Amino acid sequence: MKRGLFFIIVAVMLWFGAKETAQAAVATIDLQTESEIVRVGEEFEITLLITAQPAEDESSKTAVIGDFEAYLFYDADAMEFITAPSCITGGAGVLKIADIGASPSKESRKYVIRFSALSRGSAEVSMYGMPLVYVYGGVDVMSVSSNVLNLNIAAAENASNNASLSALKVNPGKLTPAFATTIREYEVFVPYDTERIVVSALTEDENATVGVNGSTDLRVGRNTVIVTVTAEDGTEKRYYLYVTRQEKEAEPTKVPEPPAPEGYEAGLHAVEKDGKVVLSFGGEYTVSDDQNHYVAPTGYEETVLYLDGIRVKAYTKRDVPDSDFFILVLEDRLGNGAYYRYDREEQTLQRYDEESIEIRQVVEEDNSAFYRTIDEYKTHQVILLFLLAMFIALSVLLMLIVVRLYRQSRQEDNDLDD
Repeated sequence: MKRGLFFIIVAVMLWFGAKETAQAAVATIDLQTESEIVRVGEEFEITLLITAQPAEDESSKTAVIGDFEAYLFYDADAMEFITAPSCITGGAGVLKIADIGASPSKESRKYVIRFSALSRGSAEVSMYGMPLVYVYGGVDVMSVSSNVLNLNIAAAENASNNASLSALKVNPGKLTPAFATTIREYEVFVPYDTERIVVSALTEDENATVGVNGSTDLRVGRNTVIVTVTAEDGTEKRYYLYVTRQEKEAEPTKVPEPPAPEGYEAGLHAVEKDGKVVLSFGGEYTVSDDQNHYVAPTGYEETVLYLDGIRVKAYTKRDVPDSDFFILVLEDRLGNGAYYRYDREEQTLQRYDEESIEIRQVVEEDNSAFYRTIDEYKTHQVILLFLLAMFIALSVLLMLIVVRLYRQSRQEDNDLDD
């Protein structure tokens, strides 16, 4: 019984709701402007026109417009709100319309909203959600439909049509040919590990804009990067960069070198001839047998250098265990012995300045004699000081004796007089 009553109540509510909906008027909101094309810097008006029609078989009273509440959306980047009736407030892309307590409007009502065009391009104006158009004198809401207004904002009449670049650079790589305003296509070569390039472009006209497409996710081979310059009036010019990302180089196969038992492994080639070690490096040099007459250069110490497995006496930098520089004592084809400096990294061999060695030896010898002289001088100085002290002491003692004798003599003279 209770279930049957519940269904009866629901059916009655649905019937009355359907009847109420059927009796509601229909309102249409039309957003319109005098011209759908405006220019940057110009002011223009948008009219919001509401028209209402009564529902079928209903009186015209149901089409009298009362209060109106809605939100209007517009493109704030392209247009700026200037003024409107006091019931319309807002900005930054959203206007709130709250026309509460409005006088009745039979069948139509309009609101004029004024904007200013900011930038070139297309702009859209539309109602947000479901606007509320009330039947005057009641709480009934009309069924509402609205349109979307599309505006075309053109450049100002004095806008520049200069869409040229004054400078263009890429990193990494360089342009081929060199940049010129009239040249629109360039080749760029980048290494394999380059996946993106940075494009720097400067326009001739400060109001022009630049867009870059295709500069990231570079694939191996030829890629096309497009630099689009858009002038203030919308004129476009494109520069094409054909970026070639090179193939990955195959890593060279490393041949392991035989380990040396001790010392260093060098790139200088050596052979033994007639009991002598002969080096070849743009010529032939013989390792001197008279090594004992040579001393280690300043800053170097004796070590062993392995040349093609042959042990050779050499000198390396002191306190630098991984140094690539060695000093060798070699003789040329005429038998003249000298110091030679070998650079293992650069693979070079050249005469070493012997003056630094000779000066070091002379200085060491002179210093030794100098220090011996100083030691002898110090010894003599001590002896002289001792003798001087003795002389002073004897002099004082002698003076005391003389004074004493003089006093005794005066005393004796006085005694005789008495």
